[in-house]
Amino acid sequence: MKRIYHILSIAFVAAILHGCGKPDYENKEFYKQEVYIISASSTSSTEREISDVAVHTFVDTLKYLNAQYDSDTIIDTKTFNADIKFKVGIGGSLPASRDYRVIVAFDPESLEDFNILKNDNKKIPAPAAYTVNAPFDAKENGFVVTIPKGSSSSSLIFTVPVERDRMKEYQDYAFPLKVVRADSLPLSRQYTQFMIAGLLVTKDKIVNWSGFPIPKIPIGRYYSVQLAGNGGENAPDGRLRKYKFITPLSMADDPQLNGKYMIWGSSAWSFEVHGLHSAGWMYNMLTLVDQNFGLYRQDPILAGNTDFPMATFAYGTVQQSTDENFYDPRLKQLTIHYKNVIGQDYTDVLTYVNEDFTLDVPNYWSAPKSWLEVKSRGYKYWLPQQ
Repeated sequence: MKRIYHILSIAFVAAILHGCGKPDYENKEFYKQEVYIISASSTSSTEREISDVAVHTFVDTLKYLNAQYDSDTIIDTKTFNADIKFKVGIGGSLPASRDYRVIVAFDPESLEDFNILKNDNKKIPAPAAYTVNAPFDAKENGFVVTIPKGSSSSSLIFTVPVERDRMKEYQDYAFPLKVVRADSLPLSRQYTQFMIAGLLVTKDKIVNWSGFPIPKIPIGRYYSVQLAGNGGENAPDGRLRKYKFITPLSMADDPQLNGKYMIWGSSAWSFEVHGLHSAGWMYNMLTLVDQNFGLYRQDPILAGNTDFPMATFAYGTVQQSTDENFYDPRLKQLTIHYKNVIGQDYTDVLTYVNEDFTLDVPNYWSAPKSWLEVKSRGYKYWLPQQ
């Protein structure tokens, strides 16, 4: 027993002494080197395809010129060079011991499979539509990528000049690539193909106010194109009602209420005639969502909203909210969209007239007699005292 213990002790000490010397794995390869390709923006080695890559946004500038809010739009027409980047590597745990030459080619067959599967029509762009940082070898029918000694990978970059008047064309571009040959190195069994399909180019706009104050919606009386065209219902006493009114929820500086307004009069019905209808009041809330472009969201007051005494008029269907309602400070004009008003969508144009809130009240059952009557029925936000 003592002899066995002695032998084990000697072996243990020998192992320690051996460990203090040069490791036997130094300068040896842990993993087999195999050539692969991947997108430079890919987050996973198993990912073999990226679709709809956002490459550029053309940004126009709306520039206001004077206090009357006359403006010019500066159109962004600069050509942008979009780089579509791939990485070609050798894998393993050690860098290249010498320069390695790798041939990468387009793969029409994988693109054909992609189009069939996605019911799409992507195309490999013509050579004139891009430049590439690796030379094309006609004999090899591919791009020659060199992985230099001491490195583990090299970039393959296609540069596409993006022009504004060809924006839609780039969405059909596809770069299906595969590694076809490599000098003295085996190819990866799984990672020799990669595709980038669809380059997305968009438009945007910014505002340069040139130091002029950002306008607010003026409160008061507005001429309504829709009301003016609805004489059959807005003239029960022979006088056509053609005005809507806009009030703020508060006249004070209130962070909860700033940028919120009410439009009195809904779609084609006058508040002066039908304002307090039993099927819902003729009003909608308007909320500022983008002060730079004067964009507002319009929301109907729905049943169950305890902040208001009555829902917005709804006969058979329920009106829906709309975005992209636009205020033009130069014309003092609001373009308002109505969605699903008795099953139809409408657009109204409101032009500011003055700050007169006087109601032209007919002797009609649904007409409010005054703004004080609206207040007495439970409306709790700002109203003119008439």
